[in-house]
Amino acid sequence: MARIETCRGGDLRRRRGFTLIELLVVIAIIALLAALLLPALSNAKAKGHQITCLNNMRQLAIAVHLYTGENEEWLPPMQDWLPRLGIESSWRPYLFPLVGGNPKVYDCPTERKEIYATGNPAVVGQFKLGEIAIPSGIGAVDVHWQNGGAPPPFGRPAGYENNVCQASKIEIPSECILFGDGNSDITRVWPYDRWWIWKELGSANAPGFNRATQQDPGAFRHSRRSNYAMADGSASLLDPAKIPCNSNRCWWSAKADPH
Repeated sequence: MARIETCRGGDLRRRRGFTLIELLVVIAIIALLAALLLPALSNAKAKGHQITCLNNMRQLAIAVHLYTGENEEWLPPMQDWLPRLGIESSWRPYLFPLVGGNPKVYDCPTERKEIYATGNPAVVGQFKLGEIAIPSGIGAVDVHWQNGGAPPPFGRPAGYENNVCQASKIEIPSECILFGDGNSDITRVWPYDRWWIWKELGSANAPGFNRATQQDPGAFRHSRRSNYAMADGSASLLDPAKIPCNSNRCWWSAKADPH
């Protein structure tokens, strides 16, 4: 009579690992899911950076309102010579106490190279030698910078163009740009002037300024658009090619009809 043998512990169970084909299928599925998810994650990250940049501009616009309220409505100068200290300064130290001494407010997280917050901590936000040489991711507007014609929201005092502006001179605050992404050093020959937006091509006071045509750094920072803060404290993402600057309307000027 044949003897039937059983395995201790119950039925005999056959154990085996994954085959090579099964492993390859799993890897292919993971790769496919990653390919689908990474663009969405990248877009979400880019959108987060754009929103942070927009909020920084709003803070700067609010700081301008606070500054003008304490200084007889005068906006801070775009650039100034301080004879007592023997140095030049940009507009940024004037607003520094009003943004809580936070240098990150002057930057956009999308910008990887020109970052104000990474400057010398002893100089950033201070009226000190070298402050003006530090670039920032956000620029203040002095597009029509020449004296006469189209008055800019941020001007420069006597010794420069003598065209500093008062808040009361801004005719339509909701259509007057104070801040925008990047700068206007299109020729890359102004290493110490990468904190403002200006008209580099043609007559500065003539109509027709267009950051897209001028190819300003930062003008296409956020999916071919860029952030801007207005004199009324609002901020939005705009197509740089569609911002008005003509003989009847100009968002780069304190006067609504400057040309």
